[in-house]
Amino acid sequence: MANVLGVGIATLDIINELDHYPAEDSEQRALSQRVELGGNVANSLRVLRQFGHPVEFAGVLAEDADGRRIGDLMDRYGIDTRHARRVEGHAPTSYITVNRATGSRTIVHWRDLPEFDLGAFMAIDPSEYDWLHFEARACDETAAMLALSRSRVTDQPISLEVEKDRPELDQLWSFPDIIFFSAAFARGRGFDEPATFLREARGWAPQAILVLGWGSGGAWLSRPGDTEPVQVPAQPVDTVVDSIAAGDTLIAGFIHARVRGMGAQESLEFAARLAERKLAQTGLAGLGPKDPAADPDLLCRLDDLEPLDALGVWPRGREQGGPAPLIVVREGERVCAWRNVCPHNGSPLSRQRHDFLETRDGERQLRCNVHQAYFRLDDGLCTAGPCEGQRLEPVDLKRIGDRIYLADRADRRDPAASSGTPADRGHLRGRTQP
Repeated sequence: MANVLGVGIATLDIINELDHYPAEDSEQRALSQRVELGGNVANSLRVLRQFGHPVEFAGVLAEDADGRRIGDLMDRYGIDTRHARRVEGHAPTSYITVNRATGSRTIVHWRDLPEFDLGAFMAIDPSEYDWLHFEARACDETAAMLALSRSRVTDQPISLEVEKDRPELDQLWSFPDIIFFSAAFARGRGFDEPATFLREARGWAPQAILVLGWGSGGAWLSRPGDTEPVQVPAQPVDTVVDSIAAGDTLIAGFIHARVRGMGAQESLEFAARLAERKLAQTGLAGLGPKDPAADPDLLCRLDDLEPLDALGVWPRGREQGGPAPLIVVREGERVCAWRNVCPHNGSPLSRQRHDFLETRDGERQLRCNVHQAYFRLDDGLCTAGPCEGQRLEPVDLKRIGDRIYLADRADRRDPAASSGTPADRGHLRGRTQP
């Protein structure tokens, strides 16, 4: 698996499905409505997470209700947001109309947040990641982030998505190893033929693998040294249900295949088939074998945590009075959980996914970032701070294979898990066992 950093935006998508596209100045009832995580990089990271890759988002999140909802959706889908910059303001939204008759979508974007910039990126060490992926936005800042990344990585790939033309875009070409172009960008530059566009783009970035999605015209590839671009023909989709994020899925599929060691053309074939599966279904759920959304009771997997680690998780359903946020702690094969509530005054120890552990007196302990209270990993006892001597509240977990659940939810979804069956099903108060 590859640890992937994605730099770009996340939005809240409000998606209305209609039986036909509305005429101007008309009124029409939607067939359905859903609210989802959106944004190019966020979508690609969500798909990559479904294939088991640890993924982290670097972008700007608003502190309003919609911004918190975006953060909650990222948590639900296993996208780490510790490097997100949080600011006052209104979350970006995309109002999407899907024509069910054709599967096409029309999008109205609204955004007034600042872009993620070099100053925020400086807090990140690019060398810690196996793959870095950027959206081409705010190109002066993106160029600086790409240059910094290029100076610090060794053999980790750097990829760039170019969806639309932007001021100063051409300064980005020399940095990436892989560039993903959209058909809209190619047409905006005056090219109606994929091969002609890629021949021209080869001169912009001679060092890079170039990938171009062309809808029903398939996907196209140009590698350094190729005399001609290569086409991966599209396979027919019986019914195009939903084209939202098909391009983001293509990118995720290509990254996953490359990480698995596939060649460029084989990777593009895998990515194209994955994007076609996306076209044939609503949304992104279930595209990969490890989709957290396909298992809504799943808290996390064992390999989401390092051998000594603590992870903030948000059980689904808490907005309807369900469980409070939790801290799942791993020490080797032993896993336990505590409510993410400081006994001093009820505030969370941290609101981040990874921001709990600190070494104190030579021992790794949980730390409350608000009151600087410290808690032992094995029994939740506060060893220092305003609530010294008090304990965190333990939570019952159950582990099934590498999957970790709240105990009652695991029992509900898999009765065999509580039937006394041996193997790897542990069940103890406040912890699981291998």
